[in-house]
Amino acid sequence: MEVLILVTLVSVWALLMLRSVMAEYAYYQSVKTREPQIWQQLGAPRFLKVPMVFVSSKGTQLLQQVTDATVRENALKHHRAGKQFLFYIVAVLVLGIVYLKLA
Repeated sequence: MEVLILVTLVSVWALLMLRSVMAEYAYYQSVKTREPQIWQQLGAPRFLKVPMVFVSSKGTQLLQQVTDATVRENALKHHRAGKQFLFYIVAVLVLGIVYLKLA
């Protein structure tokens, strides 16, 4: 029974992580292709630098100026997927702590 619960928890975690990563990648690519002027102002980041640029204060200010509907939609999906992933992690941790306290 415990193995089944563990496999389920890890599977859901992996699926939410994959969904979050895919939403993040789609968001970055939409900014790059649909808002090239903002992408250039961000410094045309590559590989591991991309997430850091997007969360910096300068990057956040530039991304608030986005006018393209697709980019805005991808930003919303990215934020929603991230929040759901974090909620799942927190919920599993809290439930795990409660379970271990009661056991």
